[in-house]
Amino acid sequence: YPSTMPGIHTDVFRSQGVGQGTVCKPTFSGQSNYQASKIEQHLEKTDDDYIPFMFPWYGTGVVPSALGCSIAFEKGLDPAVAGKVINEPQDIKRLTMPDPYEDGLMPKVLACIDYMVENTDMPVSFTDAQGPLNIALGLCGVENFFAWMYEYPKHVHEIMDFCTEVLISWLRVQKKHAGQKMTSGAFPHGIVLPEGFGGVWISDDDCTVISPRLYEEFVVPYNSRVFRAFGGGSLHFCGNAEHQLENFSKIDGLTAINNFCMGNFNQIVKMQQMYNNKLPIMVCDFTPLHIEQYYSELVDAIKFKGIILATYVAPDYALVGGKYDTVARDVDQITEESKEVIFKLVHRRSP
Repeated sequence: YPSTMPGIHTDVFRSQGVGQGTVCKPTFSGQSNYQASKIEQHLEKTDDDYIPFMFPWYGTGVVPSALGCSIAFEKGLDPAVAGKVINEPQDIKRLTMPDPYEDGLMPKVLACIDYMVENTDMPVSFTDAQGPLNIALGLCGVENFFAWMYEYPKHVHEIMDFCTEVLISWLRVQKKHAGQKMTSGAFPHGIVLPEGFGGVWISDDDCTVISPRLYEEFVVPYNSRVFRAFGGGSLHFCGNAEHQLENFSKIDGLTAINNFCMGNFNQIVKMQQMYNNKLPIMVCDFTPLHIEQYYSELVDAIKFKGIILATYVAPDYALVGGKYDTVARDVDQITEESKEVIFKLVHRRSP
């Protein structure tokens, strides 16, 4: 990680939704070619620290799909979990480890990984890795699972234990197909984890809506197990989780934090102060509507050391007032504007 200057990363292809609306179709070559064309466009037009890789994205519900959850494929939207499979906490005893070659979307992901490995010379990542908490919420439903933390804590631990083991097993299979070492090859939202920083990243967006006490008891031990299994890794979340910053420091094997901060620069400053350069922080957002205002405030607020800055260019939405809103913008124009603004502000701060 840079010690004095932030990396500048602009992702053109992932933010446009690789595979959205078509992930249920076995057209793996189309997905691979789509990514490859966007990578080529990016390398031709953008001056940044981006490292090309292939991402077999099939939505956030791959693991739940293999455990019996139905997945909705709505046109123009991300695939989403459409129904739970655990209605009572005791139902966890009915579930068994899924077969990655037979169950849910897992076979499609593996077939896509195999195609990418055979037809490109780029690194191939595992698909989106939702953490144990998000998997459990998909299986049980949000209201049920949070209530059971008070009413049936023993069963909640059983569910979290099961989800953790399923995730670790699934990641190992994918990494084997991708030809990755277990302790490397992770690209949290398109940003490479260098050698020595672990081989996994997980999304933990629901950390924002759970109390610190419950998160410490029911999430920290299981996230730690995932990271230990792969020699460490990065934790992603969107939005505000200032109430969990102390808990993050208790996660064994955590080597970096990836935060779509949605303009909450105070949270970034708090993380820098609390972690005291022990954890690199990836400061991310989809490109804001008011580009210069956003990055002026960010650059004035943060220390450069230990920061990787990433802006994700999207033609159809932008960060507006701390929320993502629908807009219509030219990708090339906002890419160029973002680059010019960021470089100007960074060099203004440089000695």
